[in-house]
Amino acid sequence: MGSADFGPRVLLFSSIGHALMHMMTAFYAVIVLTLAVAWKLPAEELLLLYAPATVLLGVVSLPAGWASDRFGAPAMMVVMFVGLGLSSIACGLVATGDTFGLSLALCGLGAFGAIYHSAGIGWVIRTAREQGHAMGVNGLWGSAGLALYGIVPGLLITIASWRAAFIVPGLVCLAVGAALYWNMKRGLVDDRPMPVAPGVQVGRGDFWRVFSVLSVTMALEGVIWQAVMFGAAFVFEARFSEQISALRHGLASWGLITQAVLWVGLATSLIYVISGVAQYAMGRRIIDRYPLKTTYVVASALQVGAMAALALGNGYVALAGAVASAVLSSAAGPIENILIARYTPSRYHGLGFGAKFVVAFGAGPLAILLIAWVRETTGSLEILFLGLAATSVVITLVALLLPGADRARDDAYLVERAAL
Repeated sequence: MGSADFGPRVLLFSSIGHALMHMMTAFYAVIVLTLAVAWKLPAEELLLLYAPATVLLGVVSLPAGWASDRFGAPAMMVVMFVGLGLSSIACGLVATGDTFGLSLALCGLGAFGAIYHSAGIGWVIRTAREQGHAMGVNGLWGSAGLALYGIVPGLLITIASWRAAFIVPGLVCLAVGAALYWNMKRGLVDDRPMPVAPGVQVGRGDFWRVFSVLSVTMALEGVIWQAVMFGAAFVFEARFSEQISALRHGLASWGLITQAVLWVGLATSLIYVISGVAQYAMGRRIIDRYPLKTTYVVASALQVGAMAALALGNGYVALAGAVASAVLSSAAGPIENILIARYTPSRYHGLGFGAKFVVAFGAGPLAILLIAWVRETTGSLEILFLGLAATSVVITLVALLLPGADRARDDAYLVERAAL
């Protein structure tokens, strides 16, 4: 069966996986607000339970990339769906106050979530007829998952409980995994080797130059990404407290009782709704039209303002800063993928993408530790985001060391195939 026959199904399952992975490796940032009340424990202490999971989210990416090359992306995607589903359900069933059990179940979310980017992205690239379109659709689903990480738990907590916020998405994951396995057995989805790209000959010096620069920038950007993802809810909870109270009071007068976590979740989701639309509408055009290095440096420099807005702005300014940060990260990510695809030998692309996410997600624990420590010490996160503004200056300076000359137009093939 040719790849054109199963390409649309691959795109569907990979896109659903992209959405679920992003939602389920982030929704604890919202659930923890309610869990702290239910368990009568500090939110900072409970947030730290997720730190080991973020380590696994990075570390497991590399062996997941190897396993995808060895056993095929479809099989690894089934493993991801089943593992994420069981781990999320385990989180929802943990005994009240059992912090060790919860941390262990959260580690499952990190370990199985790490499979996606190493397996799912390459799966789409190898099997889609129109790679640029497929990557655009896939990226939009990923952004949708980030948007849902606040909405879904907020609604489920309001309707039922924090346990439902874990269990319901877990059941959805198991159902999708079963559907993918059924399609695999019937030969309706498959994998194939990476098509040969137009000749891109680069020297070993160029490879190590790009690898060294991106190792630094992606690690520091990973801290910023995770800090916004896990810190925004705390910022919004504090700076929108009056508006949330007014909304809840107004709705209560109509007989509709809501919890504050619902509105915090909606605010955090808005970040990724807007950034997802921006990525889909503008990302590829900007990347195709302007030099990669220039775009990457500008995006990094603009993060300085976004972090300052989160640190010093009122609720609405902080929200704008969080949205801007997510949009800028959405612009930087595809450029990193293009550079990895361009400067890494094709037969090692799986390991190359796995290595990227080891670096990018491996910085996540530092962000969580910083959030917990700064909030416990100062009572807010202003100092953290001011520090990340300074970090963005460092990223910009290091990014200036990237090779400056873009390849010829025949390399647009790589742009379309690697963009997220």
